[in-house]
Amino acid sequence: MVVRAGDDERPDCLHCVHYFVTWESDRPRGCRAYEFKSAELPSDVVFSSSGERCQCFERKPGAKRKPRLLR
Repeated sequence: MVVRAGDDERPDCLHCVHYFVTWESDRPRGCRAYEFKSAELPSDVVFSSSGERCQCFERKPGAKRKPRLLR
């Protein structure tokens, strides 16, 4: 089941099936769907380069809707 981000919601890469962490200190975040690594969150890179929200966001199974901040 593919769950896409709504128009009012920014895609959260940490809860996306395409997001991965690299071992490269200068590019620690990556996106398998768009096949790139970056220092910024992939959804921010996609928005800054295309002007549109990420179209490949798929929520991980079992990921909570809104993460809770722990204090």
